[in-house]
Amino acid sequence: MRSGGCLCGAIRYECAGEAQFSLQCHCRDCQRGSGAPHVAAVRMAADSFRITQGAPRRYVAKSDAGNDITRAFCADCGTPLYVQVSTRPDIVGLRVCTFDDPSWFRPEANIFVKSAQPWDHLDPDIPAFAVYPTGKAY
Repeated sequence: MRSGGCLCGAIRYECAGEAQFSLQCHCRDCQRGSGAPHVAAVRMAADSFRITQGAPRRYVAKSDAGNDITRAFCADCGTPLYVQVSTRPDIVGLRVCTFDDPSWFRPEANIFVKSAQPWDHLDPDIPAFAVYPTGKAY
């Protein structure tokens, strides 16, 4: 079981199981939403995730593919917590650095590198994809 939450502590969550996909996302939405060149995230099974304290606010926007993406965040401190895509309600994309202990994270891929900032140097040992990768490994 892993737990985490926002900066001010108003929202807490926990999730069980292993990550389905560990990534660093370089899309412009993640850049704007985080104020950083990329976001470290893990895709977890939605049925293994639950909010244990507080109620996050949600912001819904369209992806480049036209899908609804719900971004959950703390209304008090603004911490981005997780995303859910309308086409995959079975998955929650958690922001790794909101875990109480994010040290276990090991990215499997860099995604949306078509939007990567030129000054954000990517590890050449981690596969990079122009958009979201497809295939059984991802």
